[in-house]
Amino acid sequence: MTIHRQAAIAGIGQTELAKASPHSALELAVQASLAALEDAGIDPAEVDGMLRFGAPFETVSHAALTRTLGLGELAYFAEIPLGGEASAGMVSQAAAAIASGQASVVLAFRSIKQSGGNRFGRADQALHGGPPEDADVVMHDDFAFTWPYWMMAPAHLFALWATRYMHVNGVSYEDFQRALGTIALAQRHYANANPGALMRDRPLDWEGFLAGRMISWPLSLFMICLENDGAAAVVVTSAGRARSLRQAPAEILAATQSLAPRREPMSVYADDLIEIFPPAGAERLWRAAGCRPADVSVAELYDATSLMTILSLELYGFVERGQGWRYVIENGISLESPLPVNTHGGHLSDGYVHGMTGIVEAVRQLRGTSPNQVRDVDVAFFGAPSGSAVVLGRPR
Repeated sequence: MTIHRQAAIAGIGQTELAKASPHSALELAVQASLAALEDAGIDPAEVDGMLRFGAPFETVSHAALTRTLGLGELAYFAEIPLGGEASAGMVSQAAAAIASGQASVVLAFRSIKQSGGNRFGRADQALHGGPPEDADVVMHDDFAFTWPYWMMAPAHLFALWATRYMHVNGVSYEDFQRALGTIALAQRHYANANPGALMRDRPLDWEGFLAGRMISWPLSLFMICLENDGAAAVVVTSAGRARSLRQAPAEILAATQSLAPRREPMSVYADDLIEIFPPAGAERLWRAAGCRPADVSVAELYDATSLMTILSLELYGFVERGQGWRYVIENGISLESPLPVNTHGGHLSDGYVHGMTGIVEAVRQLRGTSPNQVRDVDVAFFGAPSGSAVVLGRPR
């Protein structure tokens, strides 16, 4: 069985992104879900499948959202762990549920409320207020191999990837900075034209980028994603039904997940620290999609750090391995570039909803409704750095 063109994203929804939203995570999830269903023209009562991010990332339960939306029985529900890898993973499992007949309308959502809980960039908050005075802190599992060495927040781990990338590929700090600065400025330019972006009214120039404080060398402020509150959702149904609904469907050509030994997200123990998913994962994706990277019109790449954008360009086959930094410096990622990337502003300047806004933007690009529209989009791509990706296409 294949999911190729068996299912489609028929509806997309997104809340306002804010540094501190007055709404709870559940309220944000409801807003995004109702917006996606309204966008598709599907009554909430028709939803019989639901997907969410795994705990502890997602705090809104299937049951709470089902009750609040007034849904009927869910015949299919599941959750995907590993943070941002869940975004495309939910699309993959939604399409599989549709193709196998386990569900007819699947709602997939992510709601994030960092202002009311743990901000990912704050290591001390992982201790829930800090350890008691004069007490030892006992860390278990992988944390025992990172926390004693002050690798406590994502930026600390990303910095190891970055220094390894620079070493392996002979990239100077100046060239590394130029490449990641090119990404940051292009994505801020996209965000300035995106009315829903958190940084829509905050221009950024090269001088401002260079003035960004160092977070964890070699990663400075504007190389790392935003922290915010917000939610996004998509509605997946059969491709046949989607063609008769309110919006032009984004058919799912292929979707993939990848979890390989020592290559789990945030790992620092892989044999190759900058090959964060096996090449076979990308080959599997493109084979199932029936197209190649050269056929992609626009790419939305998960960017908790802009280094991930470079790694994804390489590992998904858009750019030769080890040459992503050079490609970005020479070609950029703007609308005038060979491959426009993160046209909503990405996590750096649009907002951080664990990749879901990238999928929403890929759908907008296929519909022709993006604030930064790429011409003649036939195939749109979303990819997270550890091998979770989805290829979307116009109906044939």
